[in-house]
Amino acid sequence: MNKGGFAWIGYGFIITMLPLLIIGLVGRHFFKLNYYTLMGLLAGSTTDPPALAYANATAGNDAPAVGYATVYPLTMFLRVLTAQLMILFFY
Repeated sequence: MNKGGFAWIGYGFIITMLPLLIIGLVGRHFFKLNYYTLMGLLAGSTTDPPALAYANATAGNDAPAVGYATVYPLTMFLRVLTAQLMILFFY
């Protein structure tokens, strides 16, 4: 029986949660971003279009979309890079 599946689930959890926590904490505490921009940043850091749609509907302005567009490309790049590094070092 292969027990490696649980490790990969854990790696996926880290890849998903780490950008979310970093963006949320840095954005709120260091840059004092408003709630709507922060909602967009969090949606972008999880690469979650339905979360962006909810944020846009809640805000009624473009602040979430601007936040989403700011962080989305970097998050996608870091996810691909992190996955490749995990395969390289842990497989």
